[in-house]
Amino acid sequence: MNVMSNKNLKLSIVMGIALVNGVFASNPNKDIELFDINSIAYIEDETEIELGFDVADYLPEGFDPYKMYVDLNAIEFIEVEIEISDLSKHLPANFDAYAYPQDAQSINYIDENDSFTIDFDTKKHLPEGFNPYIK
Repeated sequence: MNVMSNKNLKLSIVMGIALVNGVFASNPNKDIELFDINSIAYIEDETEIELGFDVADYLPEGFDPYKMYVDLNAIEFIEVEIEISDLSKHLPANFDAYAYPQDAQSINYIDENDSFTIDFDTKKHLPEGFNPYIK
């Protein structure tokens, strides 16, 4: 029985130590080190690209890439007001823009490439009796 008591005592001590470590591990009063992202040293890979020619030969004299040559505030923008007349004549009957679609087939996608017209007669440019479906 002494061996069993010894094992129980050792197991109780190990469990007690684990429990105490668990209690102290979740202690909110522990000193917290704040992480400063600016303390990370970023190493920039400075790769030089050799173009095979001197680009300065193709730039104007006195060119400064950091100087603004065009003042965007000097450009005058013209605001055009468009009068929207009655658009209902271009919509289907009983059209409701806020209607909830019932299923996926009721959603209509409009693609500009779905319908097109050719302004010339292609038959004039094909051989006589041409059939594209003959192999």
